[in-house]
Amino acid sequence: MTNIPAARASVIAQLIAESEELEERMASLQDGDEPRRRDVSSVRTDYRAWHSRASRVLPSDLRTRFDEQREGSMLKPGIDRFLSEPWTESVLKAPDGSFPLGQRWQYPFNNVRSRLEKQRSLLADAEPEESPAALVAADLANVLRRLPDFLHVLQQRRPDWPIGEALKDERELQVLVEALLRTLFDDVRPEDYTPSRAGANSRVDFVLPEVGVIVETKMTRESMSAKKLGEELLIDAGRYPAHPNCEAIVAYVYDPDKRLQNPRGIERDLTQTTGTGISFFCVIS
Repeated sequence: MTNIPAARASVIAQLIAESEELEERMASLQDGDEPRRRDVSSVRTDYRAWHSRASRVLPSDLRTRFDEQREGSMLKPGIDRFLSEPWTESVLKAPDGSFPLGQRWQYPFNNVRSRLEKQRSLLADAEPEESPAALVAADLANVLRRLPDFLHVLQQRRPDWPIGEALKDERELQVLVEALLRTLFDDVRPEDYTPSRAGANSRVDFVLPEVGVIVETKMTRESMSAKKLGEELLIDAGRYPAHPNCEAIVAYVYDPDKRLQNPRGIERDLTQTTGTGISFFCVIS
């Protein structure tokens, strides 16, 4: 499977994982001998870059609290102070070289650990409730939206390839969509079936089992009204979750003659989370 689109951990989940790695590296700065300056500089640079990326995904109210953990205060120094002087020994060091309070460092990592955990907690609070399959489906919907642009370029550059004109019905559209899907995913299964209901199976156009996404294609026609299209897609949204590989659904509607008067409104009305918790994306182009 290629990377666009691809099942992936969310941006926030990735940031949380990176924070845990940074925590280990910070802890090592106060283990044993004084760390090499380039090790300290490397951790400091990587943390600041991480903090900048993490701040951008947070809403303003959480961002303020997030930044407080880095900056700290005069009485409670933050992560930046630790990274500036991780090897500075406590001012309470006794003349004999011991530390009466049992704490060698002026800015101990144990205080920083709780601040890193607080930052991860703030990131987790901002995590959208989207499954990996829903993220793939959203990416795929955006790719399919550009299908007419793809056809337009081919027609413009090679008028002797009447690909767009050759798309007369949904069967021909499915050939084009399948070719596109196979450039993005390793496992594309056309014309699969959902489990039987009341003695009848429902056919789905394409199943992408490696990412848990079902793709349904439709092409507008003279007899298809916006109401009829909506009814058909709502039926699909209700029955396709029965398929064992269905974690999200993308319904692509090809409308070359611009028969639908309000395509963006139809998309908004039909894109939803079904009663079974499955994300359903409708895209019209």
